[in-house]
Amino acid sequence: MGGISGFLMKFPSLIHFLLSLLEKIPARLPVPIEKLVSRVSYPRTGRHLQRYNNRGFRLVVGCIPYRYRESEDAKSIEEAIEVLVINAQNGKGILFPKGGWEKDESMEEAAIRETVEEAGVVGVIECKLGKWCYKSKRQSIYHEGHMFGLLVKQELDGWPEKNIRKREWVTVSKAREECPHLWMIEALEELVWRQTQASGSK
Repeated sequence: MGGISGFLMKFPSLIHFLLSLLEKIPARLPVPIEKLVSRVSYPRTGRHLQRYNNRGFRLVVGCIPYRYRESEDAKSIEEAIEVLVINAQNGKGILFPKGGWEKDESMEEAAIRETVEEAGVVGVIECKLGKWCYKSKRQSIYHEGHMFGLLVKQELDGWPEKNIRKREWVTVSKAREECPHLWMIEALEELVWRQTQASGSK
C-alpha cells in the first residue's frame, strides 16, 4: 500500500488522534433525516444483526433531538435550546433515544431509526458528538455509545413505541439534572458547546 494511506497505516496512534480530532469539529452534516429514514426498516426485534466492537462491547447509537425556543429573552445558547427526552422503560429518569447499531445499516441510519422508533421525530442529523464506553445498569454489560445532534423539523403523531414511551421537551438544565446517565450528559454538554461555537462564528 503506497501513498498517504500507506504512510498513515504505519502510525495507528496518529490515525486515532486524527479521528478523535474530527469528532470535535463543530461542523454540521447536511444530511436530511427524511432521506435516510426512507431506507431504514423499523421497528426491529432481536439482536442477530447487532454490532460489537473488538472488545465485545455492544455498539449503541442515538441522537439528542433539539430545537430553538421561540423566545427573545434567552441570554445564552443553553437557554435558547430545548432538548427532547423520553422516559426510561424502567421508569427511572429520562434519557435520549438510542439503541443497537446493526450490521445492515450505517451509524447515521441506526441513530435515525432509533430516534424515530423511540421518540417519533425527524429532522437534520449533524456531526457525531463523540464516543463513550459505559456499563449498562440493567444488564451489567459494557456498551460503546455514539451520539449525534438532531435538529428536529417534525414531530410525528404516531411512532412505533408511542404506547411505551413518553416524550417531552425540556430545558438543557432539566435534562442535565434528571438524566441518570453521565455519558449522555457529556454528549449534551458537547452539543451545547458546538451550538455556542457555531452561533459565535455567524
